[in-house]
Amino acid sequence: MASLLTNAGLLGIANGTISYGSDTIQARLAVAGSADPDVAVLTTYTKATGSTDVTLASKSVSKDDALDIVKFVATSPLTWTGLSHTGNATLIVIFKFVTNDADSIPIAIIDIADQSLTGATQATYTMDTSYGYFYLDTVP
Repeated sequence: MASLLTNAGLLGIANGTISYGSDTIQARLAVAGSADPDVAVLTTYTKATGSTDVTLASKSVSKDDALDIVKFVATSPLTWTGLSHTGNATLIVIFKFVTNDADSIPIAIIDIADQSLTGATQATYTMDTSYGYFYLDTVP
């Protein structure tokens, strides 16, 4: 599964307007929208019918010298309940929640490769324990 960081998310982390540890960071199970690093607000991403965005708990940031990364982790798995969607989920969007979709900032976009939600009432995503929900690396 491929993932990417958004330019707005990277800028926020770099200039301190996004604090992963103390801000409200949420995850959206998205059924529309693309993995575009230039997206700056959450309105581009449509959530699965019946789902609500999940707030990440027990967030932390740590470095891994063996992998040469800084990883962003939280409680795993993420679970979306109450689904009544017909079709596929394509992305999980990790974002800083501000007050609504128009001012919330996408940080990372995880490609989940068209996971069918038809007939499902819940969906889960398990974090990669080596790399977290997303990471920054030192590889040029």
